[in-house]
Amino acid sequence: MSILANVINLYTAPSKVFETVKDFAWKKAIVPLLILAVLGVVSFWAIQDLVTGVQYDAAIERIENSSRIADDQKEEIIAKMEEKMEGAQITSWVASMLGGPVTVFFMALIALLVGNTIMGGGAKYGQLVNITAWAYMINILESIVKIPLMLNKWSLEVYTGLGVLGIGEKGSFINSLLASIDIFAIWRIVLIAIGMGIIYNKKARPYLIAMLVTWLVLQLIGAGFSSIIGGIAG
Repeated sequence: MSILANVINLYTAPSKVFETVKDFAWKKAIVPLLILAVLGVVSFWAIQDLVTGVQYDAAIERIENSSRIADDQKEEIIAKMEEKMEGAQITSWVASMLGGPVTVFFMALIALLVGNTIMGGGAKYGQLVNITAWAYMINILESIVKIPLMLNKWSLEVYTGLGVLGIGEKGSFINSLLASIDIFAIWRIVLIAIGMGIIYNKKARPYLIAMLVTWLVLQLIGAGFSSIIGGIAG
């Protein structure tokens, strides 16, 4: 099955894709991992001015509103910050390229722990990397949907999930949690669960429930850290 056919079938008949990549072979994950790396770079290129502007404005606001910094020191700190931001561009490009693949390896590890430890299976990590990498091809559609919205609103805060409710202050626990519950994120979990069902030769439903619960716990932890960091920064 061709790469293009796999990408299309992921949206229409995901089981067909996972049947072709379920066997342990790292080469079956290389193509989607490369696609994710390229997608990350292209996405960052499209919104780099927006990202830089948002980061700059947020940093300026923190410095100017900080009671811990003397007024006569703020201009000097802002100047140093601007120099650091210019030098951080390379780091941002590298992070955009590696972000997708790193996330795949992490989520494949979570799937392995759920499938082998909790559910008592015997799959290999490479198998879970294969299906997770292909499940993350959903990022293509996500980028097509979200990037134009970001540029139109000139804001990184674009939601396709419970984040649209706008509940809680930005950076608060409930706001961060709801922002993380996104239709594309859940879609990826559903696809991973379908792939797990094929690998373990069982129905996908138990894996879906286990993965959703595990994923929700991760979002709760992430929201907790976000609120703590927001409190410290404030």
